[in-house]
Amino acid sequence: MRIPREFLEEARRRCTPQEECVALLFGRDDAVAKWRWVRNLAGSPVAFRIDPEEMYRAITEAEEEGLELLAIFHTHPGPPTPSSVDLKYMRLWPVVWIISSTFSWKTTAWRLEKTLREVQITLQ
Repeated sequence: MRIPREFLEEARRRCTPQEECVALLFGRDDAVAKWRWVRNLAGSPVAFRIDPEEMYRAITEAEEEGLELLAIFHTHPGPPTPSSVDLKYMRLWPVVWIISSTFSWKTTAWRLEKTLREVQITLQ
């Protein structure tokens, strides 16, 4: 998956360990063209919940521009690996899930198909 370096730089500026930070990444094929930060309704450092109407609006606007939802980004206060809750929602939203640690800023990407597999990230 190709991600603009600017996106991760922006994540470092806006995301803190106090609350999981969430963004929807849109593009074509495997290249992210734009992103939208969304509010974490859970307000938690270890979980996130997106307002369904906000998510719907973001996806609809992207589709009007010819883009599709490629990935869901969020932060963890620990290692950037999917939690059991992430795995549950990865089944519902079968896109790439990108996770960054708010302490090390190590970033990984994951896709759950039949099994969980790591997806290579290329910064543009």
